[in-house]
Amino acid sequence: MMIRPDQIEGVQPEQPQRKDKVRQPGNAFGDILNQEVARGDAPAKTQGAVPPPIVNPLIAAGNVGAVQSTNDNSAQVAGQVESILDKWDNYAATLAGPEGGLKSAYTTLDEIAGEVAALKGGQADLAPEIKSIVDELETLTATEQFKFNRGDYV
Repeated sequence: MMIRPDQIEGVQPEQPQRKDKVRQPGNAFGDILNQEVARGDAPAKTQGAVPPPIVNPLIAAGNVGAVQSTNDNSAQVAGQVESILDKWDNYAATLAGPEGGLKSAYTTLDEIAGEVAALKGGQADLAPEIKSIVDELETLTATEQFKFNRGDYV
């Protein structure tokens, strides 16, 4: 393919315009980011607003339980959820490690499924925060069992 001078002449006037557009102040990403950050901080400083605290759902459920005088139940459920999450960590480590093996990983996954089913079936009046966590654990467990049975880890 040959490049002719008449083809180059059509592109040359556009190149300086593009360079000028990029060099214009206020068009760079950093400039726009600084403007947004400055705009976002200004109302908070003038109004004296404080950002909302970050709440751990497991701790919040304990606080809700104290108010509703079911603190023991919430603490027990929170402990069970933590136990299940620890087993998920063990399951992931078993799959990642060469010494673990698929049998022990499936055994751990089966234990997790049993505990999640017991937790979901045994506790009908869970706090909304913990109920959402249990629902996610149930979905994750079903998905992992499907992937395991399909042969994704073989």
